[in-house]
Amino acid sequence: MSLGMAALGAAASCSGITTLQSARGWLCSLLVSNAHGWMPGFSFCRRQHIMPERQSSTVVPEAILRELRDINSFLASDSRLDGRRRSSLLLSAQSLPAPLPPHEIESGLPSLVAHVRPKEGMARCAVKWLRRAGRVPGQVHSLMGSPGPGGRSVWELNLHFDENDLARVVRSFGRNGCTARVLQLNLVRPPAAASSSPATAQAAPASSKPANSGSNGGIGGAEGEVLGMVRVKPVRVHVNAVTQRLEGIELLYCPTDRVVLVDVPIRLVNDEMAPGVRKGGWMSVSKRTVRYKALGNAIPPFIEVNVRHMDLDQDLLVRDLPIPPGTKIYEKNFNAPVVRCTTDVGKD
Repeated sequence: MSLGMAALGAAASCSGITTLQSARGWLCSLLVSNAHGWMPGFSFCRRQHIMPERQSSTVVPEAILRELRDINSFLASDSRLDGRRRSSLLLSAQSLPAPLPPHEIESGLPSLVAHVRPKEGMARCAVKWLRRAGRVPGQVHSLMGSPGPGGRSVWELNLHFDENDLARVVRSFGRNGCTARVLQLNLVRPPAAASSSPATAQAAPASSKPANSGSNGGIGGAEGEVLGMVRVKPVRVHVNAVTQRLEGIELLYCPTDRVVLVDVPIRLVNDEMAPGVRKGGWMSVSKRTVRYKALGNAIPPFIEVNVRHMDLDQDLLVRDLPIPPGTKIYEKNFNAPVVRCTTDVGKD
């Protein structure tokens, strides 16, 4: 082989061809001439070395396949194939997680019906399924008087409401006025179908509510067995900025002897009779709500402000607001303007 290569190189140098080009031509002729001889053996040896690796990387043991089939059958039986709703998840509990604190609830309060969420239904995905089923998640804060889950003296209660009932309450009092109201929260035991399946929970409240629902205020109704009643005050209402649908509500446990902070809305009275308005001005409201500290049985739903005496360029300050019995103003700046009678329509 070496003598042949040397002779080939000498011939190539004499003929003016480089050694690389001559070697490439010689190798091509050698492969073509011996293709029927040693190439099948080479390919067979290559298959012998590669096939065991391919088999070891693609073949799965039967025990692992059996476990995968079991997991697949379990997921197929406990979930919907579309991935939107999980039918086996409990969205409503049949009992309270802890005893409610004893307190007095006066008659005539607007009532609202709620279901208790179980501990395993507190995940974010479960909240998404609640909203798809026409329910609004909520929470009651600062429940006291009895040890809650884990031995805590102050605990929270997770709930969910019917979207139509909760929207009716918000429309009745307004988004700001709703936080200055006291409600009677009725915790009820839902039907078995409504507590286990979000699809049936959407249709269950319409058929399970009696005709005389809402005897305590005409806003909520009884549904199933009542597990307990709580006197609460809405603290915050979450509304979607695009769809304007209710996404959540936060409530505060509010007995009659508890001191709470309330953002009370301002309501103007006799604004059309003010001298400044008659001269061509208008009432510019700087603060829609004013924070008060009040007892649970003395929460004002709104503050009426008589602006009949206001002239042009006059201000009504925080310190000039009326203070109902059992309350006091809880603002940082008592000299902040609340209402101003002006003719200014704004600057460009």
